[in-house]
Amino acid sequence: MSQNRRVRTPAALLSYPHLFTPQEPFRNSKGEPQGDPKYGAVLVFPEGTDMSGMQAVAQIAGEEKFGKDFQKGLKSGRIRSPFRDDSDKGYPENSIFINAKSSDQPGIVGRYADPATGKPVVITNADEVYPGCIVKASITAYGYDVNGNKGVAFALNNIQKWDDGERLDSRIAAEDEFEAEALSEADLDDLNPAPTADAESESDDGGLNAFM
Repeated sequence: MSQNRRVRTPAALLSYPHLFTPQEPFRNSKGEPQGDPKYGAVLVFPEGTDMSGMQAVAQIAGEEKFGKDFQKGLKSGRIRSPFRDDSDKGYPENSIFINAKSSDQPGIVGRYADPATGKPVVITNADEVYPGCIVKASITAYGYDVNGNKGVAFALNNIQKWDDGERLDSRIAAEDEFEAEALSEADLDDLNPAPTADAESESDDGGLNAFM
């Protein structure tokens, strides 16, 4: 019987999110898509994060798919690990990251309860879940063997935004990038003109004269 390969992650830095709109697949030289659109994200775990839960389900998935050859394959590089520590990604030093993808859109919720349900509030605004915010995720480990590529990967089930953080994409809100100039009294008068005699007449008769 298959063992439980689903786990909730510790807090992670969100990178390359495709949570509301799936990412289009790579296209070959003929413009043909190589696969299907996928929802997903990169989850970056700072140095010192307890990875034991994720490592345990990855081990289960690897043994189910490759049996006793799993550990030997990992050590030799024939089987790919889902945990990466590439130093050229610009992530915090000594961090570990994973890719988690899904054909189905993940559920996305916040940290605090919805007063109406008592459950985490559902997030529908994509701007709230941005590269650099802190999230937790529900993921499922699985083994794969496709066209000679073997390894263990994670499917993305659901995401919970846990906290805000410094944006990784350097995007700045327009209201934060530009300075505002105070309106003069004349400008305010132009925006809020005094009622005209006609307007007062309309007000007196309930505006009925506009239909006459």
